[in-house]
This record gives sequence, structure tokens and C-alpha cells, in this order.
Amino acid sequence: MALNRIYTGKGLVITLVVGFVAVEAIIAAGFLSFVHFKTSANWATKSEQVLIELERMSGTVAGAETQQRGYLITGSDEYLPPYREAIDTLETQLRRIGSLTRSNSLQQDRVAFLATQVEQRGDEMDQAIATRRTKGLPFAKSVVSVNHQNRTMATIQEITDQIRDEENRALARHRADSEAWAFTTGSFAVAFFLLNAVVFTLCGLVMKLALSSQSQAERLLQSLRPSTVSAAR
Repeated sequence: MALNRIYTGKGLVITLVVGFVAVEAIIAAGFLSFVHFKTSANWATKSEQVLIELERMSGTVAGAETQQRGYLITGSDEYLPPYREAIDTLETQLRRIGSLTRSNSLQQDRVAFLATQVEQRGDEMDQAIATRRTKGLPFAKSVVSVNHQNRTMATIQEITDQIRDEENRALARHRADSEAWAFTTGSFAVAFFLLNAVVFTLCGLVMKLALSSQSQAERLLQSLRPSTVSAAR
């Protein structure tokens, strides 16, 4: 009976220790998996934000050109405030793109070059506006023609496409990583649940075995007592 209790107690202790270690390992692995999932998701979100800012910037450039063209054609000053606002907005958008891509040196170089081209394009449009104001539409058209030969807008479009393509590739990669880590995290959660069920089941079986052994021992003692009493008489 003593040996049964000892072995039963050891079995329960071993089961609890093994179960505890396994559960802690799964919790640690699940936590690390979740951290990787969050990191990949955050990188994907950054790439999405860069793409959004690029689209906004392209729209702002197009808006600035539209307002400048309206002024050149009509000479009306009502086009100038929205034009100036668009130019100021471009500076803010470029700073945002630069901030979002600061972890990628290649993208940083592209954004820096894009900023110089946008600034040059702004100078070209300002020059055409100043010429329209002082010399009239025919001279302004000549300035626009010369500026067109510089291919500044084409360069802006090319570098914007390069930044966009890089971010699209990064976005696809980060989304794939995020989905993979999400699956891994879910797998660890399921494993944790199943292992807990197994540990509790084993503990229950060990305790049931202990109670059964104790009950059998008590019945054996009770059956021996009358014989002992009779022998004494």
C-alpha cells in the first residue's frame, strides 16, 4: 500500500511537471509567434501607407498643374491660392513618405531624388506663372515648351513608379509573413488547448488510480479485521 501511494504520488508529480514544462514552452513559442505576426503586420501597414501617400502626392502634383494651367490660360488670380496650397501640400507629403521609408536606404535615396524633381517642377511652374504675369501668354507658352523638354514630370512619374513597385513587393512579402505567423500562432493556441486537455485528463486518471488504490487498501484492511479479532479470541 505504501509503495502504491509512493508510485501514485510520483506519477502525479511527474505528470504535472511535464505538463507544466510543455505548457510553458507552448506559451513562449506562441508569444514569440504573435510578436512576429504583429511585426509583419506593422511592416505591411507601413507599405500600405507609403502607397497611399504616393497616390495622394500624384494627385496633388496633377492638381497643381491644373491650377497653373488655368492661370496661364485665363490670367485669373483665382487659380493661384489653390496652386500655392498644392505646392505646400507636396512638401508635407514628401516628408511623410520619407519618414515611412526611413528603414529602407534605397527607398530613401529615391524619395530624396523625387523631392529634388518635385522642387524643380515647382520652380518651372512658378517661372511660367511669373512670365504669364509680366509678359503675357505667348511668352509663357514658350517657357512651358522649354520646361517640357526637361522631362521633369516624366522623371517624377518614373521615380514614383519605382518607389511604388518596391513597396508593392514589400507589401506582398509582409502580408505573406503575417499570414504565415498568424497560422503558426493559431496552431500554437490549438496545441496549448489540446495539451491542457491531455494534462488534466492524465492528472484525473492518476488521481483516480490513487483513490482506487486507497479504496482497495481500506477494503482489504476491513476484511482482515474480523479474522484478526477471531484469532485473538
